[in-house]
Amino acid sequence: PLSMGAYATGAKRSDWQAGLENGLSSFMASVAGSDMLLGAGLLHGSRIWSYEQMILDTEIDGIVKAMLRGIPTDDVSLALEAIEEVGPGGEYLTLPHTRTHMRGLWQTKYLDRRPYGQWAADPDKPHREALERARTLLKDHRPEPLDPALDVELDRLIEAHAADPATFLTAAARS
Repeated sequence: PLSMGAYATGAKRSDWQAGLENGLSSFMASVAGSDMLLGAGLLHGSRIWSYEQMILDTEIDGIVKAMLRGIPTDDVSLALEAIEEVGPGGEYLTLPHTRTHMRGLWQTKYLDRRPYGQWAADPDKPHREALERARTLLKDHRPEPLDPALDVELDRLIEAHAADPATFLTAAARS
């Protein structure tokens, strides 16, 4: 397993700098094969924790994962029958194939795709929605409990470490 620091921008707030630095660093760490990326939600070189940035970093993660999945080239994804049916200059929006498969594509939750007039009336909407989402998660999210067997094993490991840290660490390094 490979764990890498990928987020934790130098930006002091959630802004274009945070998006750019976190996007590029998480993409590069993912391309390098990292299994776990660290630093989501952190700003100012890991000195500031931001719930808003954590939510926005999940958006970055979604983009990176979608990019790394690549473009499928199976018969269903290529939609050759639909292309043949529509022909040059036609439209695909009303085809059953399009309606069935279009929601399977990655779609943004927080990137601002509104028309200019709507954006100008409320330019902070994406940031506000991210912060509202974080507050909702903090208030309402109830994660599934650990499997009882895993919970027992974690307790055993903690107790083993507390009883003899040096031996525990040496044994863990060998396994």
